Amino acid sequence: MISKGSVVYPAKSFEIDSKGIVWDLATSPSGTGTLKLSGDLKPGWLGRLSSHLSHQKINIRWGTARKCSSLSWVASFEIEDRYNHSDPFRGFDPLPAVIGPDEHLELPTLNISDFQVERSTLNGGCIYTEISGKDCIGFLFGILRIFSFYSLFPTELEISTKGMIVFDRFWLKGIGASVPTSDNLTALNERIMVLSGKSRL
Repeated sequence: MISKGSVVYPAKSFEIDSKGIVWDLATSPSGTGTLKLSGDLKPGWLGRLSSHLSHQKINIRWGTARKCSSLSWVASFEIEDRYNHSDPFRGFDPLPAVIGPDEHLELPTLNISDFQVERSTLNGGCIYTEISGKDCIGFLFGILRIFSFYSLFPTELEISTKGMIVFDRFWLKGIGASVPTSDNLTALNERIMVLSGKSRL
């Protein structure tokens, strides 16, 4: 429910390029916004969106996203402006980022303090991953790029930031929603272990 005093920025007409994607952004008097997206979101949409928000100096405080079918997603994110501008979301439109081409961006330096990587029977078999660390611009984008390097992609996720600490949870599938292999799990675990500084190599 939208609280009293909230402002809703309606989705702009993006012709049929958006292919039925529905979105809206409701802002609260506190300066945060709730961005909701649903519809046929193409692979890589979350990485492109998180990159776009980072460039706009907009934080994701928490969020959830779930894949309902091969392309259909339902997602909700609470976002905030890093610099407390008076109206940071006016003119904001996520569609160019969500449906646009991938950008070639420099990966941030990730400071991971703790993590967990294990096999899960949820979603027909997947890799469950928890990651916590120091927040920085592009943290989510960097994590998603690591997953994609190993051909792993979220089918469901929960992300949150408290203060300067990120706590993110992902349920990962392989290409074409395939069940990840043991090699996928081992490689991802070793990669995150190196980034956390806990590797014994």
